[in-house]
Amino acid sequence: MNLLAVEKPARYMGGEMGSIRKDVAELRFALAFPDVYEVGMSHLGLRILYHVLNGVDGIAAERVFAPWPDMEEQLRGAGDSLATLESGTPLANCDIIGFTLQYELSYTNIVNMLRLAGIPLLAGERTDIFPLVIAGGPCAYNPEPLAPFLDAVLLGDGEEAVLEIARAVMDGKKGKESKAQLLERLAAIEGVYVPSLFEPEYHPDGTISAINPLKPGHSRVRRRFLADLDSAPYPSVPVVPFMKTVHDRVAVEIARGCTRGCRFCQAGYIYRPLRERSQDTILKLVDEALQATGYDEVSLLSLSTGDYSCVAPLLSELMSRYAEARVAVSLPSLRVGTLTEGLIEEIKKVRKTGFTLAPEAGSDRMRRVINKGISEDDLIAGAASIYNAGWRLIKLYFMIGLPGETVEDVTQISTLARKVKDQAKSAGAGGDVNVAVSTFVPKAHTPFQWEPQISKQETLDLQYQLHCDLKKRKLRFKWQDASLSLMEGVFARGDRRLAPVLIRAVELGCRFDGWGDHFSLERWQQAFSDCGIQPEWYLRRRELSEILPWEHLDCGVTREFLLAERERAISEAATEDCRNGKCTDCGVCDFKQITTRLSVKSDLQPRSKVPDIEQQPARVRLRFAKNGTMRYLSHLELITVFTRAVSRGGVPILFSQGFHPHPRFSFGTATSVGVESRAEYMDMFIAAGTSAADVQVRLNTVLPEGLSILESIEVDVKAPSISTLIDATRYRIYLDSIPVDQLVDLCVRFLAHDTFVIQRTKKGDVQEVDLRRETVSLGTDGQALELVAKRGKPLEFARAISGNDMLKGEDIRIEKLEVIFAQ
Repeated sequence: MNLLAVEKPARYMGGEMGSIRKDVAELRFALAFPDVYEVGMSHLGLRILYHVLNGVDGIAAERVFAPWPDMEEQLRGAGDSLATLESGTPLANCDIIGFTLQYELSYTNIVNMLRLAGIPLLAGERTDIFPLVIAGGPCAYNPEPLAPFLDAVLLGDGEEAVLEIARAVMDGKKGKESKAQLLERLAAIEGVYVPSLFEPEYHPDGTISAINPLKPGHSRVRRRFLADLDSAPYPSVPVVPFMKTVHDRVAVEIARGCTRGCRFCQAGYIYRPLRERSQDTILKLVDEALQATGYDEVSLLSLSTGDYSCVAPLLSELMSRYAEARVAVSLPSLRVGTLTEGLIEEIKKVRKTGFTLAPEAGSDRMRRVINKGISEDDLIAGAASIYNAGWRLIKLYFMIGLPGETVEDVTQISTLARKVKDQAKSAGAGGDVNVAVSTFVPKAHTPFQWEPQISKQETLDLQYQLHCDLKKRKLRFKWQDASLSLMEGVFARGDRRLAPVLIRAVELGCRFDGWGDHFSLERWQQAFSDCGIQPEWYLRRRELSEILPWEHLDCGVTREFLLAERERAISEAATEDCRNGKCTDCGVCDFKQITTRLSVKSDLQPRSKVPDIEQQPARVRLRFAKNGTMRYLSHLELITVFTRAVSRGGVPILFSQGFHPHPRFSFGTATSVGVESRAEYMDMFIAAGTSAADVQVRLNTVLPEGLSILESIEVDVKAPSISTLIDATRYRIYLDSIPVDQLVDLCVRFLAHDTFVIQRTKKGDVQEVDLRRETVSLGTDGQALELVAKRGKPLEFARAISGNDMLKGEDIRIEKLEVIFAQ
């Protein structure tokens, strides 16, 4: 399989810095993320489990992601099966495949990944014991639409449970247990749900009449809790992707759980109780991760980072500690109520884009209904502070379709957004407001799990109302596609009868449904129709007496508490955050092991500042090789690799001046993707005092396999740039489709031309290149073409010499042997 035939080869290369390959393992555990690589590699849970599992001898955790349609076509065309990145092990040969259930609209990717692996889709049809197909993540709290595909599901925190699952499977393998025995063993682990041990029954009207446990005394499954986040394992040496990912930075989880009690928010209920890491632990993790990755940004993650008990001193220390290293610190989740003047001042030192706030609802009344805990006055005051601090863009997030919402509540969205924008005038400067609106989707284990979801048409009507209102007020508007919201709602509260719909949808071509340009409502409508399912039925109001599909799954929060919160929503009554001292009796805590754990404020010992001494520059010229899978790196990806490597290797790189400083290095020429090379050149400006040989050693210590520095010399800092010195390049080109005994004739024929002009189109401009005049020499060694050329891409020469204009990069093999410099 040739990676040149796909859009982004780096998705499938593997071998990244920080990745772990174990050729021999007692248990091979495939961590499967049902979305594209750059999304999955940004997922914190995947990174944590990869770290935890690979920390145990005998267990190999490997990654696999949903292949983009171009790679799926490649796999099917070649008859290959989906395999892991680390060792290329086909999924069917793994012991466990663990899917992340992050988003309902990725479910078709799960089914498709099983198909591409050649694994029977339904758990009941998998006669082989292995691989076991398991899952976990936020959507695991109602996994019923996927239950027929899954052998087991983990509810709750995975750091400890995933090792217990792995060891149980290892013990089962040693004991040569049957699949039924192994599933019984897994079901005994706290937090593990085995769907085949429960059987739902239905009333004639389609509602559930009973969920029958098939194992005596096993009627409910309670989620798994990680008692102490501070002592939990965390990846301080994460995998560093070659390509840009959605969250391309060091990410440190500073807290898990939230007790604000927003009634629409599933995460606020399923991740309780609140557990914070200590400041010392966070600083240690940040230090280690920055050193190991070479990133220049740190993100402090939690459901509400601004609520972290010690956020101000922690942020101040991080800003101070990494100012000289030009490391930015970001807080991606902030509430209006946590925006103190001091916090805004710290954030503004690094934030260069818009400031995001989430009022969720347009009116104070609706914010009381959802227990948001902020008023319009709070929001306006926060916006004024933000504009006064120098921001020019505020992004506001709202929902429509919330329980009890009226047309007037929706109208208040545009009114409030305009008031926010008006605060920019008060700050004496212009300001913009972007309004983003999504449709409320009721989720399991929340006080609104019984409420109806508005229809697609109601969503469209409200979106049109907002479009008109916001346009009058000269505000930008973004909205979520109504069809996507409908599909999310169907599967969020769906049951096992939706499994055949998923199979049919995949057969019809549904993939990557969360990506708007890949989603097809028509295919989904056909799938529902073929299976005799009315999707709108799943959006209906649920009776309080009704058995819900997830009734046998216990997230820790009691049904009684959720019902009480629903009543408080109707009466617009507030529920206090229990971190302030008053227990709300939600049912999660036992106040022994499972309880709220807050970070204790302590005096941080600031690092002594290094005197700011002007550094004298030195210039090092490097020649490096790019072989194996590294030949698939694009030029931009290569720049990213070296940016990370100089930091990881402790190379004292100098930076450019200006608002966005960059490391001062430059490459000779951009070699085409797919070309192997032992003649890549780059110049690097470093602080004087480090030898060229030392730079070579430091980089070779941290560069991934396939990239290596072959030669390093010091050159004058005022010497011309390396790209101006290149005169010609020598290549070896293998044309596998042409018999080697014809190569001489092809060379003679091409050299007989006086000119050979081709045209390129670049950014709309047509350029002409005379390949014959750019040719310095051309011959053959009996196996391949030997070409020395000035300008021109080797693929262009291969087409011209062979006479085949249809040649593609995957049809030939190119080696860049030497760069010839002007005398």
